[in-house]
Amino acid sequence: MTDRPLTLMAVHAHPDDEATGTGGVLARYAAEGVRTVLVTCTDGGCGDGPGGVKPGEPGHDPAAVALMRRQELEASCEILKISDLELLEYADSGMMGWPSNDAPGAFWQTPVEEGAARLAELMRHYRPDVVVT
Repeated sequence: MTDRPLTLMAVHAHPDDEATGTGGVLARYAAEGVRTVLVTCTDGGCGDGPGGVKPGEPGHDPAAVALMRRQELEASCEILKISDLELLEYADSGMMGWPSNDAPGAFWQTPVEEGAARLAELMRHYRPDVVVT
């Protein structure tokens, strides 16, 4: 028998994916005493801005959107009782074919080996029993 807690890790590309995708799973297992780890890969800067302004439209500020989405992510983690939040902090690449795909530092441009190595490091640290992506 081990005294290591059962651990569920969810890995998502964007802040808010936990709320729209695995929020119920994370909340349920947190309520049952399972350690829940959320890994968010991007800053979410290509998301909608205040008032629904879309990337590429006048008034869309990726840095302001990223800050807003970080605050929403932290609130979501509190509500869902997520034990640990890990941010890889890659720039949001947007959707396939968007100009933001080619931006320096964009997740889309990150070599798979780099992203995989960072995720593997987190997996070695947390030793999750289940990983949901």
